[in-house]
Amino acid sequence: METMDLAIVPPLRRALRPERAPDPLRDRLAKHVEEATLSLLDPAAIEALGEDMRIIDRHRVHHGGLVVTALVLSALERSTDTEGRFLDARLTYRSIGGPDSGKTSFRDMAQKMLPVMQRLLLRRVRRLAARTEQPELRGRLQAFSDVLVPDGCAFKLAGALSGVYKGTGQPAELKLHAVYSLRARTAISVEATAGSIHDSDGFWPERWEAGALYIWDLGYNSYQRFIDAVTAGAVVLQRLKQEANPVALASYGPTGQRRELRHADGKPIRLQEACEFGYVHQQRVLDLDVEIADDNGRRITARVVCVPCGGEDRYYLTTLPREVFTPHDVAEMYRLRWEVELFFRNWKGAVRLDEVRRLSHPVSLQVAVTASLLAALLARDISARLDILAEQYAAEQAAFSP
Repeated sequence: METMDLAIVPPLRRALRPERAPDPLRDRLAKHVEEATLSLLDPAAIEALGEDMRIIDRHRVHHGGLVVTALVLSALERSTDTEGRFLDARLTYRSIGGPDSGKTSFRDMAQKMLPVMQRLLLRRVRRLAARTEQPELRGRLQAFSDVLVPDGCAFKLAGALSGVYKGTGQPAELKLHAVYSLRARTAISVEATAGSIHDSDGFWPERWEAGALYIWDLGYNSYQRFIDAVTAGAVVLQRLKQEANPVALASYGPTGQRRELRHADGKPIRLQEACEFGYVHQQRVLDLDVEIADDNGRRITARVVCVPCGGEDRYYLTTLPREVFTPHDVAEMYRLRWEVELFFRNWKGAVRLDEVRRLSHPVSLQVAVTASLLAALLARDISARLDILAEQYAAEQAAFSP
């Protein structure tokens, strides 16, 4: 009987899943992304924090650190599913090493970890507020320690939560009252309330930052708040309501000449009368000294400027120095307030806060909101590190250019 040689299969010359070619730029970026992520979301450190807080014990099914990490990472990932945030978080949890689990088991663990998530958020926000790691502002903004913009952002909720989070335009709404820092490029203070709470009621700082410029819109108009900030050494810029009528002290012409404003009999004159009867300089752009007083009898001298915009006269109340900032500069500075609008838009879309309306359990809502806020901080940290990397790369290129 003839024998037949067995065929010998030659070894593969390449792996079935070939490794990617080394890419120095990709590797450099990956390092910064990893460092930023683990500085906020180290599963082992989060687990240890949960144990220190006596939230979890050492005999458990779920890994608390991975649960929190999954909740935050899933907030950065858009999905087309119909079940929303917790389903995505559970899938992410499994993909990063968590054990298989049912919906209820995972949700219960997520709710249990809420105090840990809130502690992480508080720690990170306090570090940002301390600004030990933030670059200085540039240009004329260098005169300020920071530019701080308070504002509120409302989100529609499930009607089942109307008893806890009463809304205004909707049966149930959640409102986040935030203070945005231009220097930190994120919110350094966040408070959640029912949507029915007015923006002004959500902003009464325990401590004003001396040397900072505060910019707020018409919803925050309050002479008491204005005087509190100025007395504490802050600089304030706000829109002036149409019905506001402080005492007008002086008008400044285009070359800076000062004209004292009083009635013919020497009595003080109000702003509206001064403008209506021609006591002020006859010019489109006004620059005035005014006196404002609060209900406690405190009085300070401030500045009112009027700048035409879009066919209407816009009045601003401020303590920005006239020697440095013209009326047009004041109006332009007020536009910095739109930074917070862009920031809120990112909250609603990029970190999925617009999806909280699917949740009807108040604790699950708090978990989802906290995860989104942590995700926004993570995105901010990664962006800040990549900005530093870009500056280093530009400096290296400049050093080697002929």
